[in-house]
Amino acid sequence: MSRESEQDEHWLGGYRRVVVFILLAVIVTTLVMSYRSHREEALAVSLSLLGEQFAERVQRLHGRWLDERRPAVLHAEGRAWQFDGRGWPLAVLPLQSPSENCRGLWSALLGQEALSMPTLQVLASPDGEGCEFGWEANWLIYRFADGSLLNKS
Repeated sequence: MSRESEQDEHWLGGYRRVVVFILLAVIVTTLVMSYRSHREEALAVSLSLLGEQFAERVQRLHGRWLDERRPAVLHAEGRAWQFDGRGWPLAVLPLQSPSENCRGLWSALLGQEALSMPTLQVLASPDGEGCEFGWEANWLIYRFADGSLLNKS
């Protein structure tokens, strides 16, 4: 083989490596973007389903509170629940900080379902009128005033 054809082979080999590297980079980037998108969708659906369970159990406690003639503290499901004057659960006793009260409420109402998810951030609402549950861009707001659970946008 002549020296010129050896150099051509060398350059062609280099070009092939560059093309393969670019193709691999495109494939990996596409997979990562797809993973992120699917992960965000899965987290949103999971939080929505947990929110439905939470809202259902809050409604059930509210009904029990009405049946028990509106006590300030309701003993149910092996716990003591603190209620507001309108009959919506505020916390599981003993009372703690507002954010810890929200965390306790979420954990008590959802039990094992709450543990199966990624670590959820739980905060008391800045106005003190509810709780916020979520992670990343997915958040739910529980309002003490009417027991509603809303998606935060």
